[in-house]
Amino acid sequence: MKKIIKYLKDNIVTVLVSAVSTLLVINIAFMYQNKETIERNNIVKVNAEDMIKDVGMLTNFLKDVDLGVRAYGITKNQDMLGPAKTSEHYFFTHIKDIEERLAGEGYDISGLEDVSNLFRGYLDFSHKMVEQVDLDSMNTFKSMMAEDRGLAVWKRMMDVVLQVMDYEKEKSKGAEESYNAAVRNNLYLELFIIVLALPTLAFIVIKIKRDNQGRQKLLAELEANNRKYIFNPGAEVQFNNQQAMIEHSILNLQQASEFIEHISDGDYEAEWKGLNEENKVVNETNLAGRLTRMRDQLKHMKHEEEARLWSNEGLTRISEIVRNNQNDFTVLSNEVIRFLTKYMGAQQGGLFVLKNDANDKYLELAACHAYDRKKFVERKIPLGVGLLGQTFLEGETTMLTKLPQGYTYITSGMGEATPGCLLIVPMKYNDITEAVVEIAGLDVFDKHQIAFMEKAGEFVASALQGARTTEEMKHLLETSQRQAADMRATEEELRQNVEELMATREALERKLSEAA
Repeated sequence: MKKIIKYLKDNIVTVLVSAVSTLLVINIAFMYQNKETIERNNIVKVNAEDMIKDVGMLTNFLKDVDLGVRAYGITKNQDMLGPAKTSEHYFFTHIKDIEERLAGEGYDISGLEDVSNLFRGYLDFSHKMVEQVDLDSMNTFKSMMAEDRGLAVWKRMMDVVLQVMDYEKEKSKGAEESYNAAVRNNLYLELFIIVLALPTLAFIVIKIKRDNQGRQKLLAELEANNRKYIFNPGAEVQFNNQQAMIEHSILNLQQASEFIEHISDGDYEAEWKGLNEENKVVNETNLAGRLTRMRDQLKHMKHEEEARLWSNEGLTRISEIVRNNQNDFTVLSNEVIRFLTKYMGAQQGGLFVLKNDANDKYLELAACHAYDRKKFVERKIPLGVGLLGQTFLEGETTMLTKLPQGYTYITSGMGEATPGCLLIVPMKYNDITEAVVEIAGLDVFDKHQIAFMEKAGEFVASALQGARTTEEMKHLLETSQRQAADMRATEEELRQNVEELMATREALERKLSEAA
């Protein structure tokens, strides 16, 4: 035992250097292993995200078939069946690809097979509906449409889609946890190596030079590197002794470790202490600057992901509103403006629909919403007049953050306030503007909110086109029935007049005969 202790004392530098070298080799091995783990987990995450996106598209195929058949039943325009035929063509190839990928992962694909069979049955039913339209059997078509078989398929499809999404999210979550664990393990090992290497380096310098000036110079270089590679406070820092310099360097490493830990935990609001606008430039290429940029990038990515999920959820809900109320124009208008106003976090909203009155075209307020109270106001706006009329003609979204004096007010129990932002969005489908939505809020709307409104406008415009067509057909049917009733009444009146004339003629003939 004494020999071992003596050997360690005599060869402490060699032992420490060997230990550090061993740790470096181990670190390299861990880095290689973690690199493979990270790459593997990234592949799993990418595949999971692709699967979520692909399986989410299944409902779009069903929607295209449903809307295409309904539109064809109303218009008898073969072009309306285009999206339905396309979805019918690609659906089974798409779901087969999903089944093969999930089966390769060991996932039970019986639910997807059930969806495929239900969709095939719904396609057969849709073909029959189209046949009835071709035969002008509109009553049969309406009866078949009223069964709404697509709803059962959609519900089952959504159950299976959500199950697959949950499975892929869990798989992605596991990959993320494995990724974070690999990063943390690698970080801990590197920190351990650094903590062990710094005292070793200092000890070697002491053993070799035994000179305070040499140590001071070395620590000064360490501080310079600390500023260059980790963090530079900008101003010179005066140290009373060498220990203070070492503690300052370790403090920066600890801060870097804590900063990385915050980021790995998803805390993208974490701040690097001491980093400000004055020393931001000198820290652009060191660890503090790069970690801060990485935090900002991750924060931006998180914001974009949240915005994407928010937009997708909103589009799903607006499509449900359109689908559930597309046969009632008034209910559809009220539900659409109520949802859009609330979902956008606005305080007021109005839906202005294009109207054709003889040769006059204008925008008419179809529905409005304010503080969860409906206000039914008769309002007509000529095309090209005011912000609404100009937006309709130009077909481009308009957003104002400085409203004209007295344009509108947001009212509440506390009084009135001028909105901080006004957003006017044309509701277009196939480049045809059907309506204009105007919403006002206290806060300025983000770009992703504006993009959502424009995308939602396509759903609304499509539904308004369908509702307009339905109303026109209904009006034509009522006019035809009224004209038929008038013709029957006229025919009956003529018949009675003819009978009276014949009776008069016979009476005259009898009188002439008697007179002769």
